Amino acid sequence: SIHNDALKSIIKFKIPERNGSYLYTIPMHPSEWSSILFNLYTNSKKAIKRTGRGGEIHIECGLDKNQIFLEFSDTGDGISEENEERIFEEFFTTTSPNTLENIESSNEITGTGLGLKIVKDIVSSYRGNIQVVSPKEGFSTCIRIEIPKATDKELDDYGI
Repeated sequence: SIHNDALKSIIKFKIPERNGSYLYTIPMHPSEWSSILFNLYTNSKKAIKRTGRGGEIHIECGLDKNQIFLEFSDTGDGISEENEERIFEEFFTTTSPNTLENIESSNEITGTGLGLKIVKDIVSSYRGNIQVVSPKEGFSTCIRIEIPKATDKELDDYGI
């Protein structure tokens, strides 16, 4: 579903980077990963749209100590330093209209301030971490998620 929307929105996905093999987190429900990725995508889409041009998204994952990390980067308008922590607070948004007259009929650019709060709650429930980190060259924003890697017992329990 994201692929066709990205094409329509002139957003290009770079080929994802996977640094390592067997990048299994502790057991998580697939709908939680879907919610995480969808929220990150919709926020990137809004940030890219605010630039007035097409954009690019890049996903990278790997192993860092005993944490599986996922970095989600985009070429949108970026996050100001003073908002880097606030974006994970409930109801904090930079995309709400000031008045009802400013609400776009498509509602594509507005936000509720709940998406990244939900993502943080999911990540935290698995003893993980989410934060804004320095973006790689050519990108304006990077959100890094770290989730503990699966233990050998958890992998055996799931037949992996």
